[in-house]
This record gives sequence, structure tokens and C-alpha cells, in this order.
Amino acid sequence: MASYYRIVVCATSIVLSISNLAGAISIPPPTGPYGVGVRKYTIEHFNDHDPVAPNNVSTEFLATIFYPTLEKPQASPEPYLNPETAAVFERAWNYTAGALTSLTSTVQQNATFLELKGDSAKEGKVKRSPYPTILFGPGCGGPPVEGNTILLSELASYGYAVIGLDHPFEQPFIRYPNGTGVDGVVIDYNSIELITAIYEMRLEDNAAFLEQGLIELVRKFNLPLNTTHLGAFGYSLGGAAAFGSLQNNGGLVSGLNLDGTLFGDPASNSSVADERKPTFLVGSEGHGGGYGTDHSWATFPLWQTGYQRRISTNGTTHYDFCDDTFWKTLDTGADHGAGPINGLEQVRVLNAYVKAYFDLTLLGMDSSILDGPSPEFPEVLFYDES
Repeated sequence: MASYYRIVVCATSIVLSISNLAGAISIPPPTGPYGVGVRKYTIEHFNDHDPVAPNNVSTEFLATIFYPTLEKPQASPEPYLNPETAAVFERAWNYTAGALTSLTSTVQQNATFLELKGDSAKEGKVKRSPYPTILFGPGCGGPPVEGNTILLSELASYGYAVIGLDHPFEQPFIRYPNGTGVDGVVIDYNSIELITAIYEMRLEDNAAFLEQGLIELVRKFNLPLNTTHLGAFGYSLGGAAAFGSLQNNGGLVSGLNLDGTLFGDPASNSSVADERKPTFLVGSEGHGGGYGTDHSWATFPLWQTGYQRRISTNGTTHYDFCDDTFWKTLDTGADHGAGPINGLEQVRVLNAYVKAYFDLTLLGMDSSILDGPSPEFPEVLFYDES
């Protein structure tokens, strides 16, 4: 297998042509003490067995970093989705044209990274944040990282740097920092062979970034990112890949899976599924007590020797674990795939439990909501895997 790593970075603002943002609706703002910035980077990685790229060869993928900042949001609202991405999901999920295109957010393009007092490095030295870095993977075929901004920006507002990886041609649309847009291919979700190949591709991207890409970003651009204390999570196939990478990368401390069927070793009903690290399965109602048809969630907990939790949320479907859970509140009845739970409540659930888990496993901060059912979140069910 040919393989090399090089970073090409051009963090630029994405210019979107939206004719009228007056009265535009904003996604739920982060609740933490910091503002949130976002930057995008092109990570060069040669892959000569890419299952979705033309001629099976790809040379790069996209990294999007959400991070804390002390800068205040600009007065004028900015769209948070690429218009091409918004249009794809408006059509696919039956939203009114323009409903997603005009959504704005308080996340700031290319804001200054937070530097705490005493955290500034001497000239020429690499900075390192006291807060952990968390790797994120989106669902197979989308929404891409930008379609998970609500949760990722929430974590960043509490100090975490969250880095999402998008693979070209797999996601329906991504735009690189130089402005180049890449459309995705049509994915056959009934092909286990294809989905497994995409899963393996995700593991390769994660490894390339964790072992070389992240370090090079910090070194070349003196970014204040923590490169030694890392967590991983993702939505759908991104969650499965987080667990796969957790087994394979010694720098990852803990992993969380948002409603993703497992693949690879974690899906095997044997001791090789054991992560030997903290894990958290956060599932939809279909991943509740009966597990539906997903046997990987039934077997995985039985082999874990490390800290583990598994919860499900009543009234949710698979679509309620990305920003779509909020989108459905704007166009009632449009997305028939989303669950009946109030989208704003599901945002609150996800923000609370994902943050509590990484606070515990990466910062050592206890949270009672991880101990069992909470009156604050009556829709969340816990399962005893002992």
C-alpha cells in the first residue's frame, strides 16, 4: 500500500451567496463560557484503495476544527451550511427549499484560538491547550461534519477542540478551504461490502490524522491543540469508526458512539471486541432494550472490561443524532425519518450526555447523569450490562 502524509493548509472564510438573511433562524447557540471558532484544513493522504474515489485513488480529506475563542460573534448572521449541502438534504429529507440554506450560527470563521493565562508558548515553541482534543466522524453519506455543528460547537464552548473529518466523494458535498467543492457519489447502503470498505477507509483517515496530521498542524501553525489527551466519537458509521480507532490508537483515551452499528473487531461476539478503555453507546429508541435488528449492540457490552455505559432516548430515530433533530422543528412533518421527540429537547439530551462523558473520561469530572436515570432527562433509559 502506498502511503504518505503531508499537510496543506489554507484556513479561509467560506463565501456563501445568500441573498437575504434578514429574519434568518439560528441554530441553538452553544451554552458554554467561550465563543466558538471554526477553521478548515486540507489534509493530504494518499489512498490507492479508496472505495468511493474515481479510479479508487484519493489524495486528501478535510479536517474541520471547532475550538474555543474569546472573540464575540459578528453582528451579522452567517449561514452555517454550504448551500450545496443544504440543498442536498432539503431534497433528500423533504424540507422546503431554502429552509436549511438560510440557517445561521454564532460560530465564527477563523476566530482567534483561546489562550489561557500562562498558556502562551515562547516564540517558535508549540502551544498546547490544557483542554483535551476530540476527534469526530460524521455518518456515512452525511450529513457531513458541518451538519453536526450544534453538538460540536457545544463541546468547543466548554474548552474542547473538536476535529471532524470529512472524506471526499463519500459525503454528498464538501468544500475545501481553497473554495473547491467536491460532490459525492451515490452510496448503496444495502451493500455490506461497500459499507465495510468505507468503514476501513475511515479507520485509515483517523490513523493518518492522529499519527501525523494533528501533529503537523500544531507544529506548522503553532495551534494550541492538545495532541496527547484525546477522545473520539461519531455519528452512525462515524461512531463505529470511533470505536475501531479506539482499539487501534494508544493516544485515544475514550470513545462514544452515536447510534452507529458496529463493524470490525468491536462487532465480533468474542473477546477481541474488548476496547479495554471507556466506551459509551448512545442510541435511538431502536437501540433500546430489544436492540432491534442490530446484534452488534447486544454483544459488544458483554465483552467490555473497561468503564461502559449504554443509553437510549425514547421518541428518537437514527436521524435525531445529528443536526436534523433541530432541522425538523423548522418544517413540521417534512422529515418523516426523524422521531417524534421535540428536537430542542433532543439537542439538550445530546449536549448534556456527550459533554458529561468526556468531562468524566478526559477531565476526571464526575456527573450524576451518567450514574443512572435522571428526573432531568426522563426520556433517557439506562441499561445494565453487567
